Amino acid sequence: MNTRMRRIWATRTGLIGVMSMLMVGVLYPLGVARAYAQLVQLPRVAVIDFENKSGYGGASIARAATDAVAGEYQKTGRFEVLARGEIEQQLRDLDLAPPLDKTGLLRLGRALQTETLITGEVNAVTFVGSPKQAQVVITVRVIDIASGEPINGAVATGFSNRRPGYTGDDDTLVAEAVRNAAFEAVRTIQNFTIPEATVLTTRAGKEVLLNRGIRGGLKPGMEMVVVRRGEEVGRIRITSVSDSDAVGEILAVTRGIQSEDRARAIFQVPTVQVRAGKVTTQAPRQRGQGNQALRALGPILVLGLIALGISRASSGGNTPVQDVIAEATTDGNPTNPLPQVRISWKRTLFSKSNNDIIQWQIYRSDVLDIDGNGNLTPVGVTPGNQNVFIDTVFPRTFSYASLPREGSEDLELEEVEAGPGVSAGQVYTYQLALVYREQRAAEGEVLTIFRLSDRVRSGQVTVLTPVQLIEPVQRSEDVDPNSVRFSWLATEGANAYRIEVSTDPTFQDRSRTFVSNETVSTAAGGTPVSLENVNLNTGLLNKIGLQGQRVTLYWRVGARNLGDRPGPAPGPGGLRYVWSRVFEFSTQELPPSP
Repeated sequence: MNTRMRRIWATRTGLIGVMSMLMVGVLYPLGVARAYAQLVQLPRVAVIDFENKSGYGGASIARAATDAVAGEYQKTGRFEVLARGEIEQQLRDLDLAPPLDKTGLLRLGRALQTETLITGEVNAVTFVGSPKQAQVVITVRVIDIASGEPINGAVATGFSNRRPGYTGDDDTLVAEAVRNAAFEAVRTIQNFTIPEATVLTTRAGKEVLLNRGIRGGLKPGMEMVVVRRGEEVGRIRITSVSDSDAVGEILAVTRGIQSEDRARAIFQVPTVQVRAGKVTTQAPRQRGQGNQALRALGPILVLGLIALGISRASSGGNTPVQDVIAEATTDGNPTNPLPQVRISWKRTLFSKSNNDIIQWQIYRSDVLDIDGNGNLTPVGVTPGNQNVFIDTVFPRTFSYASLPREGSEDLELEEVEAGPGVSAGQVYTYQLALVYREQRAAEGEVLTIFRLSDRVRSGQVTVLTPVQLIEPVQRSEDVDPNSVRFSWLATEGANAYRIEVSTDPTFQDRSRTFVSNETVSTAAGGTPVSLENVNLNTGLLNKIGLQGQRVTLYWRVGARNLGDRPGPAPGPGGLRYVWSRVFEFSTQELPPSP
């Protein structure tokens, strides 16, 4: 009996041990996950007591709004929301009391070691409808501690739920509307992406080039704070934007702007006005928006005014072109082709409808000289009736119209002597602006004003010297078409190559032209690059019925930089390469197939 009981007890003990091990295996990962979650440090956020500007409810409504916004931030799971007690203790230690000015916000944020502070106000508390609903409007601002400026925010309206036959007090309805407004405000803030960019380079201490453009949310006139390691180092205003980059004018510098600094947009919080119980929200007016009253007259009237040349600047901008395209090419010399860049553009309605266009000015990214009117010095000009400019390796002398930003009644010409040409292997971007004349009505008379348009930027272009061909050597004979070795010298600035072989020396007949796959190579300029074992019998001669015959073939190599947008000027077939000189060789006659 005792032996049987010991066996049963041992079996039960073994089962308990196995179950314990299984439970540890199941629960251990959950414990690790919790421990890991605790190790992930969330951004710290402090919500400062709101102001109550509504005239209803006093401090209790402001506190309810503060707590509701803090609660909504906590629910997102993306932030560590500091407790009210911690914030109040720090305010006492710093001898501060809300509402805080910019200096006070910076002091509190740094003391709390947060990146952002949340402030705001209750703008309006009203009652609408039947059954009665409370309507609450709040403004929420997200303040950046590095600069003291808002980087996000929202104006939100919340309503209490409809309660037919409700006889309770108004405060219950208001509290519910406050919570709903807080939910809408935080949801709006979380869904908004703050435009940010990285500084690529600075230009003569006056401008910066950013790595984000239209696709990153940047717009002309937008002001941005430049930050390094959590501290403001300067401020910029965006002056021109392309799809992928932007140029900003430096407005202020505290510690010097450098490459890799981060630029963050200053958020313009809408304003709220309450008049006779009616709440209106107005978006902030951006710089350069133009005359709102004129635009309200309608697009047909605006277009008519443009066509008549009246008040063009007030019609909503003076951007002269839709696209500026910079393409690497050569001068076409068959024996010694020289590199050049072709700049072309598509005109907007503004410049198409303007009969008083005078001169296009072309600017290049390596020329940063500033003239007496604070404008960039162009590298060339062309008459207003042209849409193409060729930038060559040769310096040029020309005269251009130098104008102040507000325009001038006089057209003054500045002479540029020996403007620099392009250099092979160098990467550039271009900008284009238009000098035009407009008529303005002033005090009963019409004034003629000369103005300079907005500048529009091109994509990247790399100036490329055509590659030098090595093998097959010029006029080679008896080349085996089943296995041809093509080699050439890499050209500076290129990182992709393609071979074309044709019976047509012009390569226009694409049906009689073999096109290789692209060869990607980072070889330095002058280094041999080759493509081995190319079977022209299969790739070309069989297709055109010349297999096995002695045939004269023409070949060339195209070069490009993969970072260029859109790339070199297209050749036959639309391929964008800078093509080499054409070499020829003849294939050996092969015996017929058995």
